[in-house]
Amino acid sequence: MTSNKTFQQNSEYAKYDLDSDGCVSDRELAMATTIAENEDTKRKHLAQLRMARYTLVSMGLFTAAMFFVPLDRVKALSDISNLFYLTGGGVVVGFMGVSSLAMKK
Repeated sequence: MTSNKTFQQNSEYAKYDLDSDGCVSDRELAMATTIAENEDTKRKHLAQLRMARYTLVSMGLFTAAMFFVPLDRVKALSDISNLFYLTGGGVVVGFMGVSSLAMKK
């Protein structure tokens, strides 16, 4: 047995009335919840993808910039650059690993 809920005209829950009959059923609420969860998952994945892309771009730009820096400066920055590449690589590998695990589910 499906129960219906009737809401006020300008209620924030009125948007869940998918069939526009003036009542929101349990099925419509469940469907709206599923849609919201999928949208949240998609936004999270997109944010992670952007983070991985920007990390790769910044690593490439940093590498290209090192060709225009004097050699003594490059030697001075070598400890920092090693840490930069390790953390950047960790971000990218983490994103790729989580993405491949999510695809297996």
